[in-house]
Amino acid sequence: MSLDLASLEARLLAPLPDLSQLSAEEQLAYIEEKAAQGESIVTKAQLLGRLKDAKKTGRPLRFKLGIDPTAHEIHLGHAISLINLRRIHRMGHAIDLIFGDFTAMVGDPGGRMDERPALTAEDVKRNVETYERQAGRVLDLKAVRVKIHYNSAWLGPLSLSDWLKLTKGIGVSQLLQREDFRKRLDAGAPLSLAEAEYALLMGYDSVKLDSDVEVGGMDQFLNFHFCRDMMAAAGQVPESFVCFDLLPGTTGERDEEGRLRKMSKSRGNFVAVEAAPEEKYGKVMSVPDEVMWVWYRGLTEIRTGELAELKAEVESGRLHPKEAKRLLARTVVATFHGYDRAVVAGAQAAFDQKFGASKVLVPEDTKTLPFDPASKLLDVLREASGRSGAQLRGAVEQGGVSSLKGGAYQPVLPEHLALLSGAFFAAHGNVIKIGKKGYYCFISGFEKGDPISEF
Repeated sequence: MSLDLASLEARLLAPLPDLSQLSAEEQLAYIEEKAAQGESIVTKAQLLGRLKDAKKTGRPLRFKLGIDPTAHEIHLGHAISLINLRRIHRMGHAIDLIFGDFTAMVGDPGGRMDERPALTAEDVKRNVETYERQAGRVLDLKAVRVKIHYNSAWLGPLSLSDWLKLTKGIGVSQLLQREDFRKRLDAGAPLSLAEAEYALLMGYDSVKLDSDVEVGGMDQFLNFHFCRDMMAAAGQVPESFVCFDLLPGTTGERDEEGRLRKMSKSRGNFVAVEAAPEEKYGKVMSVPDEVMWVWYRGLTEIRTGELAELKAEVESGRLHPKEAKRLLARTVVATFHGYDRAVVAGAQAAFDQKFGASKVLVPEDTKTLPFDPASKLLDVLREASGRSGAQLRGAVEQGGVSSLKGGAYQPVLPEHLALLSGAFFAAHGNVIKIGKKGYYCFISGFEKGDPISEF
């Protein structure tokens, strides 16, 4: 094996505490390799210049992250920006973490076809208390160069005259050119003035903090551009910004355009930051292989070259995908539990005790088959197994058909047979066991003989 797996694990489970010795170019490389694909750094030249100035003057850059406490729970997808900020903090830079207790009552309209439910000040206050605790699992909120802000402190007392002066140069056409807004208006869906101004409220946060760099998910790309516009209108040098990919959910389900669906509490495909270590470990072990590689990039400090080598080891057959997934599970548990080796070992032991460290859930002779997501599950299973519909219904009623989900087989129920196969596999797993020896792995768009994971 060309990749030293033991050395990689040692580094992932105990990242270097001090990265301040990195040059500006090396810092940019670290940031860029975790940023979303495509134009996700605006602008790269400006960010490099700022990093160089920081090295020359010894003045740390101020990196801003805004989080709206719209619910009581943070999941791993929300934590990606925090994970990257923790690395940036170790480079010697300052972190401004904003809890949007004012903007949460407006609600980010990005990507929505309806208005978010209104939150009261009491709702937001309760959520903020849980967010601080959960964010502290990733970023040391008491560390030097880390400051917590609440944007109600400046948005609440903001006078109308000051607001009008600041927004006078922002064209309404600029706001309404957003694709998500156009879709809502074309569909006849309502769009409130408060929603339209949400990005400008975010921009005022940047004005008040005079931010150097802002970070967030790729869904904030348009909002960040308005933050730059607001800073320019205030006579400041516009901030740079870095966007990170949205984390796909645990199921590997895809949307109508073939993209992996993002982690979302509404879809139930999430892992909570405060979930027990053994739950996190088990959830990681249940994700499809294609999701595993995205999670490696987003949730760990693996470098681009190391990730390519690890993937090559799996694709060549030199390393079983289950072992790569176990390393990811250990790293994820460590990331959110203070890199405590005892906690990591306990989570793995609990999983192994429940499922067996070497338990073969998917035998080598499992048939890997393509399927039509629009076909009913009964028809897909009938074609794959050669059994009649009546035989399959009988087997299901007797508990003889099951699907692999979360490291264990769960019974397929009679009502499941009428579901579309795409919906069933997304929710219940795509490995099906029929009888004692019939194992089938259904992969959309794959051909027979393609490798599969045990989980």
